[in-house]
Amino acid sequence: MRTTINLSDDIVKETESLYNTNTRSKAIENALKDAIRFKKLQLFMQLKSKIHFDEEAMRNLREKEINETENNS
Repeated sequence: MRTTINLSDDIVKETESLYNTNTRSKAIENALKDAIRFKKLQLFMQLKSKIHFDEEAMRNLREKEINETENNS
């Protein structure tokens, strides 16, 4: 999808540097994916004291997600 947005040049350059990409689109896409993942994790952690879950299973899922992210980069 093609979208026009206004972003600070400094933020875009830092994002490109952090994600070690040579295209702005890829850097911003990676940053958005990380922001979504982080927000979902925050929301999930709010449930931690409200429901019981298997922490070992969650740790395995996190590792799998990290591996998939690294393989897709």
